[in-house]
Amino acid sequence: PTAIHHVRRAAAAMSPVRSLLLACLVGLAAGKKNEDPRDCEVCRAVIGQIDELVTPAERKTVEGIEAVMQKYCDSAKGKEKTMCYYMGIGDKELGTAGGVKREVSGSLSRGINAKRLCTRMKKQDAQMCELRYEKKVDVKNTDLSKLRVKELRKICDDEGIPTKGFNEKGEFIKAIKDKFGIKDEM
Repeated sequence: PTAIHHVRRAAAAMSPVRSLLLACLVGLAAGKKNEDPRDCEVCRAVIGQIDELVTPAERKTVEGIEAVMQKYCDSAKGKEKTMCYYMGIGDKELGTAGGVKREVSGSLSRGINAKRLCTRMKKQDAQMCELRYEKKVDVKNTDLSKLRVKELRKICDDEGIPTKGFNEKGEFIKAIKDKFGIKDEM
């Protein structure tokens, strides 16, 4: 056997190793999921806001943190109120859905941030991370005629535009354009 023969044999033996290494790297790259920025958005927002409200003195006891959580949740509305319900911080009318209140307060007392805490709670109760805010429509840069009446009605409700007696899509569009001072294009 010549030197060229040895080089060819080494290259042939190296090829499967390279292939395996390449496959492993590709597998690792594909295995790492792109995290959805909207994943756990309500959970992170609520726990982040509660964390900001807690004073250093209140942070020393879980009861102090839970008092702040209760105060926040008593004034919460919409998705934030639903998140409070999931955490187990209810009000007199709604009650609660679960019992992660003590875990949340304990984690906040140890200084765990909202993102990490929500990721941890996702494993216990997935519905906490499924809760999302509705996407806001940029009225000035959107073709309103392409939206559904349901979406137009939602914009009107959010902006406090009265819609009583509206039957046609054009009426909703006109009211929204009037509110935002958008001129009709000719």
